[in-house]
Amino acid sequence: MNRRSYIALGTVLALTMGAGAARAQEKIEGKVVSTKLTHCDMNVKIGGCAGKLTMERQADGKKEELTFNVPLGTPITRGGETQYLPALRGKTVVITQVIEKNERVAKAIEVPK
Repeated sequence: MNRRSYIALGTVLALTMGAGAARAQEKIEGKVVSTKLTHCDMNVKIGGCAGKLTMERQADGKKEELTFNVPLGTPITRGGETQYLPALRGKTVVITQVIEKNERVAKAIEVPK
């Protein structure tokens, strides 16, 4: 193989490995047991508050608590209407999450009707 072939092969491998490193989104359902606001910006129409959300869910016959980082701009909806993070306490939600830097990050939160 010549030098150009090695460079091309290396580029393809690097791109392939980078794509594999991206985390897949996963949906998790549970009941919100607590929320903590860290920042609100009322100029942001959807997802105007950031903070933490802790939910309880059943997994393999056991209850477990999961904590999610909720970044500013995360859409929180119920039937197409915007909801606010503190109003989720005690409600069942479906969170679309990814793992970033060993932390659960909410990408979207839906409150089923």
